[in-house]
Amino acid sequence: MLRVVVLASVTAAALAAGAALAAGNPAAGKKVYNANGCGGCHAFKPAGSKGTIGPALTRARLTADAKKAKQPYNVFIRTSIVAPKTFVAPGFKPLMPSFAKLTKKQVDDLVAFIATG
Repeated sequence: MLRVVVLASVTAAALAAGAALAAGNPAAGKKVYNANGCGGCHAFKPAGSKGTIGPALTRARLTADAKKAKQPYNVFIRTSIVAPKTFVAPGFKPLMPSFAKLTKKQVDDLVAFIATG
């Protein structure tokens, strides 16, 4: 019983801090990024992409937008992938499609990849 209580406390703390519960694989996330055409719209230095339709995926930009959206960093990235119209970056139109079709593992990996930027 004590294990359950400790696990619940750790889980709650991780969510409050915005940490991903299941750590994704950034290398696999780069493959998901490329396979889904993310670079056609977003500039992201680790992927070598230079898109301008959507906001650049820099740590500074994502941190500022996460703060405006009142979401922890990793939660904001995840929400932006699966429910992109929840928060639209200032100066951009709500054009991004939802990638809710991705598996949980693919999303975890993509979040891990983007979070490294």
